[in-house]
Amino acid sequence: MSNTREQAVKILKESLSQKKFLNIENNETHHNSSEEMKFLNMLCRTTMRHLEGTKQLLKKFLHKQLRAKDQDAYFALILGINELLYLNTPDYAVINSYVEIIKKKTNKYIGGMANAILHKIAQQKQTILKEKFPLFSTEFYNILKEDYNKETITQIEQSLLTEPPLTISVKKDISVWSERLNGQFISNNSICTFQGGKISDFSGYAEGEWWVQDFAATLAVQSLGTIKKGTKILDLCAAPGGKTAQLLNNGAKVTSLDSSQERLQTLIQNINRLKFPLPRILNEDAQQYLKTSQDEPYDAIILDAPCSATGIFRRHPEIIHLKTYQDIKQQALLQEKILEAVPNKLKPSGFLIYCVCSIAKTEGEKQILNFVEKHPEFKIIPIKEKEINSRNDLNLSDLITKEGFIRTLPYMLKEYGGIDSFFIAKLQKVK
Repeated sequence: MSNTREQAVKILKESLSQKKFLNIENNETHHNSSEEMKFLNMLCRTTMRHLEGTKQLLKKFLHKQLRAKDQDAYFALILGINELLYLNTPDYAVINSYVEIIKKKTNKYIGGMANAILHKIAQQKQTILKEKFPLFSTEFYNILKEDYNKETITQIEQSLLTEPPLTISVKKDISVWSERLNGQFISNNSICTFQGGKISDFSGYAEGEWWVQDFAATLAVQSLGTIKKGTKILDLCAAPGGKTAQLLNNGAKVTSLDSSQERLQTLIQNINRLKFPLPRILNEDAQQYLKTSQDEPYDAIILDAPCSATGIFRRHPEIIHLKTYQDIKQQALLQEKILEAVPNKLKPSGFLIYCVCSIAKTEGEKQILNFVEKHPEFKIIPIKEKEINSRNDLNLSDLITKEGFIRTLPYMLKEYGGIDSFFIAKLQKVK
């Protein structure tokens, strides 16, 4: 595993130094075995979950600041500490591996210092594990404090320690696939599973029987209610295609638009695997298309707007160290510009579903209330529980706000491993 740990050092350094998502499945890791990839994924994501506390802990033991050129040693120590504390690897294997990596990347003197630090932490492991460290960065706490009270923030924070399940949408035969994938039926066409391994190896994947999609994300299309066959729907910012797949599965006539050619290729691959007819594909900027296209208006528009992605921090814990409030404000400005152009392409009485995978209300509730205030030709249509819930024995009322929006938070639906934080609003063009 020594080579895998060295890859982890590079991945962690790249993510935090360049403010990028963890690039775990890069070219260098393609030769890793399935077990190595599973370990690499667990190591990197566990480290990101506990990064704030690890940095505080390391300050106590690292008495000499490392030079800029020796930063590999810092990231190796961060990973080593997390593996000692939170993964079930023998201490000697962890210490030996990271000391060798640090010697290779720096020199034997820094390697000796790292050896001493890791031995001390291994000896004090039980005491350290009883300490309470912050999970979120100061910046991420400030983002949450803008919209949530202390009790809610505590629940949001604790959800970070729960490994999220894999949630999938099934084309049909929900009970059959729940059993085959060792999963739990949630509602509608969704099941969740904690089955590990490569998704492409799962039963039914190659045959196109299902696709990966968090339950919260499925509720945007569900909010439209019954979709008549042939209904013309524009799926804006559509890639990688989860909502497009839902719409096609319901018989809609779909136009899928995205500004990224690469992401659209992923969408096309997904739709082909699922054996759905390809929708009309547009590789364009959403705002530009809405403003200038000569296309006829649509019966409905789904706008899964570009956002801060702060709602998926459980799946991508690096988000809590990368995102700032400035990012949220920038995304909110872009969302506002796209929303301003939507009326041009929506038929009278047509529906707009606006959604974001953001936990910040600036990108969700506040954005939509501001839009409706500026656009009296639109009214909020309260989303009803029966529209988003096919199960009579499952209570989803907590997901719906007093305004009739959907606001999911990561600690909800605990019995199914939690849920992404999502915001969904349903509007109708009434004048």
